[in-house]
Amino acid sequence: MTQSALGRHGRWMSAIATLERQSAAATAIDARTLAGAGLAAALRDSRRQTLARVDDLSAAQWSPTEQIGINPIAWELAHIAWFAEFWILRGPHHRDTAGYAQAWHPPQFAGPDTLFDSARLPHAQRWLQVMPTPAELGDILQRQLEACIEVIPPVESAFTGAGTPDDPLYFHRLALFHEDMHGEAFCWMRAALGYPAPKGVAVPTVGDRTLLALSAADMRMGYDTTEPGFAFDNECPARTVHLQSFAIDSAPVSAGDFALFVDAGGFDTPQYWPSEAGRWRAQSTCAHPQRWRRSARGTWEMRWFDQWLSLPPDAPAMHLNAFEAQAYCLWAGRRLPSAAEWEHAAHTQAGFAWGHSVWEWTADAFVPYPGFTPGPYSEYSLPWFGDHRELRGGAFATHTRMHNPCYRNFFQPHRSDVFAGFRTVAV
Repeated sequence: MTQSALGRHGRWMSAIATLERQSAAATAIDARTLAGAGLAAALRDSRRQTLARVDDLSAAQWSPTEQIGINPIAWELAHIAWFAEFWILRGPHHRDTAGYAQAWHPPQFAGPDTLFDSARLPHAQRWLQVMPTPAELGDILQRQLEACIEVIPPVESAFTGAGTPDDPLYFHRLALFHEDMHGEAFCWMRAALGYPAPKGVAVPTVGDRTLLALSAADMRMGYDTTEPGFAFDNECPARTVHLQSFAIDSAPVSAGDFALFVDAGGFDTPQYWPSEAGRWRAQSTCAHPQRWRRSARGTWEMRWFDQWLSLPPDAPAMHLNAFEAQAYCLWAGRRLPSAAEWEHAAHTQAGFAWGHSVWEWTADAFVPYPGFTPGPYSEYSLPWFGDHRELRGGAFATHTRMHNPCYRNFFQPHRSDVFAGFRTVAV
């Protein structure tokens, strides 16, 4: 750590060390049903990860120039504290005439709402606001965390229905997963800005792909509100989907396999880029993934945080958008899986390797399940239905708590800054 970082962040170090000890009990056991001491340990573990992913940054790295898809670091940290305090400590909540969430109690730690509510402050405006200093943020985050842990309801008071705010633990679990998401966002922020990889983060690998044959079946997709634990609103209500027989890759497509498509001129073959994909390809200046380049020897290299590495053939093909994934499928005579196919395979196939590598694009638009009802935090899903694409799985930077076969991630199909790849289905 640099001397400037020590001066700015030093008082966080004892907090991180304490959180490391206190979070030792937080494991990946059914994270959706965490309660009591296990939930407290998970909240501390998530905070430890959050702080660790920014604590080593220098003063210059702490204040990057504005970039699309990235939040100011100080704003994002304050937003994490604001979100947990708003939903856990400040209720009851209601919606005002403009549709914004309002809380009965005023902020004690992170506020005002107009500054740290992402629904109220547009992305570009976040770069123009005066933010708390790192020392002030450390104090805000610590006091907010302890206050939220102090009010965790006793285990015996927990409600059994999934995804319902009537569960006394609903907002604690929502805040936990919300912070886990931001912990991952800090990781791909570092990659986008060319900062070093966080400590302990290494290039993932994928195994050889084989086809797993699945018979036709009626599968249940999502969560029912009678199930125990937490569910995101877009995972509800559960529904039955009939699937025809299909054969799906046992693992995501590797970088080595994707290089075969690139070397075959796939980026310059119009038939692989229909419709919206063609419009994206027309404005792109690269005939290869945007984080690849040719070395002086003519071999492929990939950008890994602050380094250019010789392309590892057994790494997952990543930092790809949905159009690039679709183009490979058209070249290979394959297709992307539907979200239902992916979820069914994850539930039923022991040889289906997922999580710990890349998020996986599916063929589906991100749309509500029939009978969808927005949760209290309606901004989580509702504004993004329609123009976003659904992804499944989990990346190497995703906390294992987030790995769930039913979890629906979503991004606009042109996004390649996130840790996204894909697998294929036989046609």
